[in-house]
Order: sequence, then C-alpha cells, then structure tokens
Amino acid sequence: MRAEMLAVLFVFGGFVPLIDADFVPKVLTTEDGVLTGRFPDSLLLSLPPCNYSGQSVDLEYLNVNTNEYKTLTNIFTVNCTNGISTAGSAALSRNLGYQVTNLTNGTEYKFRYKIGATNSSYVLATTRRVFDYNGIDEGLPARSGAMVVITVILSLAMFFLLICLILSMVMSTS
Repeated sequence: MRAEMLAVLFVFGGFVPLIDADFVPKVLTTEDGVLTGRFPDSLLLSLPPCNYSGQSVDLEYLNVNTNEYKTLTNIFTVNCTNGISTAGSAALSRNLGYQVTNLTNGTEYKFRYKIGATNSSYVLATTRRVFDYNGIDEGLPARSGAMVVITVILSLAMFFLLICLILSMVMSTS
C-alpha cells in the first residue's frame, strides 16, 4: 500500500510544475541554428509559440545564486512570421530568440515568459564562466638558446639568398 501511494505521489509531483505552464521556453543551441545560446553576460531564449501572436511579452527571471528577482515588461510582441524578414526573394534576417542581456558571468538563472495571464514553465540556464585575460600565463618569459640559434641561422640564410638573387640578376643582364 505504501509503495503504491509513493508511486502515485511521484507521478503526481512530476506533473504539478506543468499545470501552470502553457508552453516551455528553452535556451537556444546548435540544433536551433545558432552557434551557442550561452554567453558570459547574456543568454538566447526561444520565442513563445505563434498562438500568442500580437501579444506583449514580459520576462521574469531569478538569479539563483543571490535570489534576486527581476521582471522585464513589454520586451517584445509575438509575431507569427517565423522570425524571417524578406526583401523580394532574399531572406534578410531570421529572429530565432530573445537575448537576455546584463547578466552575471558564470551565474545560474531561472527564466519564464509571461503573456497576459499565461505563464511559461521555468527554464534553468547558466551563463558561461570566463576568466580575466590578465590572468593568462604568457609562457616562456625569456628567449632560450635554441631560439637565438635558429633565428641567427634563418637570418644568415635569408642574407645569403638575397645576395644570390642580386648576383643572378646582375649576371643575367650582362
């Protein structure tokens, strides 16, 4: 009896987060036609579906590390042209997603769209972690003996080749 009840609770618990959600956004990937959807200070989120065409979209997100909650209102209006703007027979651009900017490097966020009374499910995403370029080790700080020897040999070879070129030009004209 307990095992059956536990199984029912697990199944029911898996569906509870989806009750409030009418659609599921995601962070764009290479399958969506972009190289990456994750950047050090921004993320690319998929657009809401076309059945919300003409409606204004709000974005709510939570910085998981600091529990800071933000809402961006009227960020865009959903259009149903599949994001393609054309001129004649040429496609000029393709709008694949919305870029959330001014995020923190290496931080985890929870995002959801809000369209009127409709909410999307939350999508969990992390910005890329990057390091300060000043911290990069430049490697060998001084020239080694082998580098000096190779440089001298190559310089002498170039000098010898230039002398031979000049001599061959002088000899061919006479």
